[in-house]
Amino acid sequence: MSAQLTDGEALRRARDAIEEHGWEAVTMEQLAAALGVSRMTLHRRGVRREHVLRALGALLQDDYRRALWPALTAAGSGRERLESGLRGLCGVTEANLALLAALDSAERDEIFHADGEQVLTHAVFTEPLQALLRDGVADGTLALDPGDSVEEVATVLFNLLAWTYRHLRLAHRWPPARAAQAVTRRAVRSVAA
Repeated sequence: MSAQLTDGEALRRARDAIEEHGWEAVTMEQLAAALGVSRMTLHRRGVRREHVLRALGALLQDDYRRALWPALTAAGSGRERLESGLRGLCGVTEANLALLAALDSAERDEIFHADGEQVLTHAVFTEPLQALLRDGVADGTLALDPGDSVEEVATVLFNLLAWTYRHLRLAHRWPPARAAQAVTRRAVRSVAA
């Protein structure tokens, strides 16, 4: 992959171009300019739109990992740390609202969903939530229903938070703090002991 597709700052500029023009309308010239190269340079290196999308997905994963790291390493109960992690998820979603709105469902699916018979959210998005759920169950502040798998509950929580937050922000035009508080509080309550 070319250096431009691993440079976080260049990718953020490409994200801005996609947000401004929309995924379907953004041109390779606009993406190349955002990445700091010519369209011909991208062509010679074999960089296509789907490569830019994959690189943006990797950037989103890095942002998510950074946002959840404090919750994973903090002191406090599992419930408190889960709530902190979910607020971090809202923050990453907020920072990428326009990108997520610019992509259609197929492009979003490529970023977030693993291939397979029963499609799951990529583990990078759910494993931190799984760890926080396990910690909360262990310290008695969180409880899962009998028969629930931690992987499934983490998948539901991730999707509940990310997409409901996005919907409240874009369709209902709720301010970030209100949307984050509403979805986080209800999600934590759903697994509270």
